[in-house]
Amino acid sequence: MLQIIRSTAGSWVVKILFVALIISFAVWGIGDVTKGVQTGVAKVGDRSITPVELDQAYRAEFNRMKQMVGPEFTEEQARQFGLRDRALEQLIQKELLALAAEDLGLRIADDTVRAEVLKVPAFKDSFGNFDANLMRALLQQNGLTEAGFVEDVRSDMARSDLIGAVTAGASASKTLAEALFRYRFEGRTFEAVTIPFNAMPAAPSPDQATLEAFHKDKAVRYTAPEYRTLNVALLETAALTKDVEVTDEALREYYDAHAGDYITPEKRSIAQAVFPSKEAADKALAAVNGGKKIEDVAKEAGVEAVTLDDVQKDGLPAELSEPAFAAASGTSGGPVESAFGFHIFTVTKVQAGGERKLEEVKDEVAQKVRQDKALEKLFELSTKLEDELAGGTPLAEAAQTVGARIVKLEKVDSRGANAAGVAQGADLPAIDKIIASGFTVASGQTGSVEEAGSDAFFAVQAEAVFPAALKPLDEVKSLVLGDWQAEQKQIAARKKAEEVATKLKAGTQAKEAASGIPSALVQNVDPLMRAGAPSAIVPAAAQQTLFSGAVGDVATGEKPTGVVVVKLTGIIPADPANPMAAAQVTQLANATGQAIQDELVLQYLAALRAHYGVTINQTLINQLYRTTQE
Repeated sequence: MLQIIRSTAGSWVVKILFVALIISFAVWGIGDVTKGVQTGVAKVGDRSITPVELDQAYRAEFNRMKQMVGPEFTEEQARQFGLRDRALEQLIQKELLALAAEDLGLRIADDTVRAEVLKVPAFKDSFGNFDANLMRALLQQNGLTEAGFVEDVRSDMARSDLIGAVTAGASASKTLAEALFRYRFEGRTFEAVTIPFNAMPAAPSPDQATLEAFHKDKAVRYTAPEYRTLNVALLETAALTKDVEVTDEALREYYDAHAGDYITPEKRSIAQAVFPSKEAADKALAAVNGGKKIEDVAKEAGVEAVTLDDVQKDGLPAELSEPAFAAASGTSGGPVESAFGFHIFTVTKVQAGGERKLEEVKDEVAQKVRQDKALEKLFELSTKLEDELAGGTPLAEAAQTVGARIVKLEKVDSRGANAAGVAQGADLPAIDKIIASGFTVASGQTGSVEEAGSDAFFAVQAEAVFPAALKPLDEVKSLVLGDWQAEQKQIAARKKAEEVATKLKAGTQAKEAASGIPSALVQNVDPLMRAGAPSAIVPAAAQQTLFSGAVGDVATGEKPTGVVVVKLTGIIPADPANPMAAAQVTQLANATGQAIQDELVLQYLAALRAHYGVTINQTLINQLYRTTQE
């Protein structure tokens, strides 16, 4: 909850407003802001988590992810990432900790909560003072009340204190950190012999029986995917817009309903300074009216002048809005008293507001009316199309009845590509969804009417289905032969690697062990560490094996281009007493300590879960989010 407020950008209001804290806190209650509905999505002990609470938590997670990933992040991706489940789990954990805190009699005093609220940066003005009006505005923007927010802060602090008690004293000892340092930063040197697959001589051409057996054994490589010919009926808003007639009455009705969209409010830029007394403000205003700049007058008086750029009248406090918007551009006014003191101001710029009359925006309004009416017609026709299909009307006939266009996609696979690998239907809305729908219905059948974005509907008929089938050997013979030859080279390289490994284990030098092998490459590998980056030479599997072995041990691993035989040639111990290692030892101690604390919290939460009991109403959650696939 605090995170929401801390992340909310402050506005210019923070530079002006301040209301006494005591008045604000005097009216705060302790009730929660959201009671929710009677049926909960989960129950923790005797407490229910409401659908509203879950949706708020989920939306917060979704928006955070969208900020990280970008605007293309979708609800479907959120479902795949399990954001809803994560949000629910966070709510459950909060309730478990709240119950435990109550049972332990842990409650945060009002003064402590008040002090925490005062620290919220988003609630402070440009002078660093708490601004109650700003706080109320931000809470309202986030759908919160003062009472609910205070109790959320109190609960957060109680949970934090409880977790602090659980993890108190949990840390990693210096001995453990040093042992981890020795393990992670131990260095090892290697000698590697790389045998490229392509360097092996080609095998003699196989007979027909060998090719046939290879073709059958590797059938998955040579199997054509399932193809389908799909007929797509499309209803689109764009196609309906041109037929919509717009009357003068409809134009006026839309314009009146959206009058605010065509009004540009007056904006002003104002330079203002605040003085501790009316006498000081009067003196400063006289100096400004005498020709001095307000910035210079403020500086001479030891106060700061602040400029508010492009503000609207309703964005200023009542004390300042009337005089500031009554003054002409270039003139000054004041003093105006507020909780900060006495303000004087200079209007530095005026941007006149105005209203665009219907006659001026007639074409714009007409287009929006057409879009709205076309959208209404779209939903009406989509329902009619669905009824026609449900009544057994063939897709082509049903499409003609509602004026939908038919698009045929000839023999496409589940990715929407034809046999040549060329994507089809790229100009169709939601083509991926269309293809997916077409691959869920039986041959000759038509799927249900579905949305294609916000301004189109579609239905797909699988006109013909061409099952996945193994391509005949004659059709892919050259490909099969090439794959067989490549496999023979891999087999040959592996045999050579076994020979090299045997020689290295017997003490033969690497260059001697690799002699006679075409294009074999012998390399000394610089020291590698367990915590280091992957090696470009030593395969991960071989490296892992040899980090558990002794000097002289040999391991074999593969890379996409060949086989690598690796011999461990040396071990370089890591010394935690080295002054250069101090920072890393400290970092390991901190990270390990944090991991221990995290594990303690998880165990504590598991114990609370067992003690209080947690039940989840998955059926209700599925209904709320229409997750019929789950």
